[in-house]
Amino acid sequence: MIYPPVGWPFHRRAPGPPRLCGVQTPGHAVVNLALLGGYASPALAVPILVGAVLPDVPIAVLYLRERYVRGLSDERIWSESYQRPFWLNLIHGAHSLPLSLLGGVVALALGVAPLAAFFASVFLHALADFPLHVHDAHRHFLPFSHYRFISPISYWDVRYHGRAVALGEALLVLGVSAWLWPRVPGAARAGLAAVTVWYALNYWKSFLR
Repeated sequence: MIYPPVGWPFHRRAPGPPRLCGVQTPGHAVVNLALLGGYASPALAVPILVGAVLPDVPIAVLYLRERYVRGLSDERIWSESYQRPFWLNLIHGAHSLPLSLLGGVVALALGVAPLAAFFASVFLHALADFPLHVHDAHRHFLPFSHYRFISPISYWDVRYHGRAVALGEALLVLGVSAWLWPRVPGAARAGLAAVTVWYALNYWKSFLR
């Protein structure tokens, strides 16, 4: 919701391989920065951005390793490598709502604001993904439960309204980027512009061409 965090294509033909997340990684970064006030606090911006992308890092590592070191096809990566217990446990654990909530509570109790911002960003990432997965749903309640919420909508699978959901996500990120634009410095504006262009190109490549 790839896969390196930026630039991996959607898979519009169903059934397709699982995606990193219910919202694509750059979208998590933009939305979390706005929701958690990182634009107004440079000290919190970095931990918020790291927390927004970190849950998806294991999938990026898996893909890059299997694709460019082992030379496997995308189909084998998603149908075989991704399904191994080690990777599933790591990926699902990184999207655990209880674990990120616990980390945030501990950070607040210790009075460490950057760490609390990091865990809050991880929590928001997992929360945003929760309603947007169908057959590729994460176990969002590890280690207390292996429950997987099978949503009626998907952010990539056209069988489950993926085209409309992806468009809604792109418009949301565009709107949040526009809101952030006057509130962030020049370097950050370049990042917002890059994310906006990436979303437009990725949607065209995935659903329109």
